[in-house]
Amino acid sequence: MRSNQEYKNAALAALKGNWEQSIVAVFIIMLLSAFINIASWGFERLLVTVVMDAEAWVLPVVVSAFILFMLCFLFMLVMPVATGFINAFNRLYCSSDPNLLRNFSRLASIDISHSIGGMFMMTLVTNLFTILLIVPGFIVSFSLFLTPYLLKDFPTLSVMETLRLSKKMMKGHKMRLFKLQLSFLGWIVLSGLTFGIGMLWLIPYMMTTFAAFYQDVKAEYLMKEGLQESAL
Repeated sequence: MRSNQEYKNAALAALKGNWEQSIVAVFIIMLLSAFINIASWGFERLLVTVVMDAEAWVLPVVVSAFILFMLCFLFMLVMPVATGFINAFNRLYCSSDPNLLRNFSRLASIDISHSIGGMFMMTLVTNLFTILLIVPGFIVSFSLFLTPYLLKDFPTLSVMETLRLSKKMMKGHKMRLFKLQLSFLGWIVLSGLTFGIGMLWLIPYMMTTFAAFYQDVKAEYLMKEGLQESAL
């Protein structure tokens, strides 16, 4: 396993000449996030307006409709897009493929049900443990960190097999991941001082660094188990 700085250097090397598409990809994610926030705010305003002059039974109906809408939106769009986004940077790191935006679109639009199922279960399990106790929630999030990558690299695995594989592969590497994520804290603070504009560059840097980490963990696991990637 390489040091944090070596992962970052590898990420910068992969991003060289690909910053423009990387920034556009992050901008698309930011627009999607802004749309979700605006839609939520608008629905909340509508909810308040309707409930103020409505009968008592209207409130649970409207709230249920809002929750259903947000869940459908999250599952049908956000989760596949997030999976495609993460793996586009993984492909950029692995193959130096300059077509990051094309890969982003393609990876987000294939095996959508598999992406939704995997990301949903990862989110559900992490949140359940976080509700019970914060520290176990963090540990579980590190254990399942590789799930988005595995969903695309090993699409024949079931959702639960993917989660179990992530847990196996991350055994002994959770603290390394924590330290790698923590090493970006200073950059995150600096990006905050730019009102988030710096995130356009920081997010690609982080995503590509994490892709390098994933590739090392995967290679080590396959070597330890004596497996070929096609055997999973």
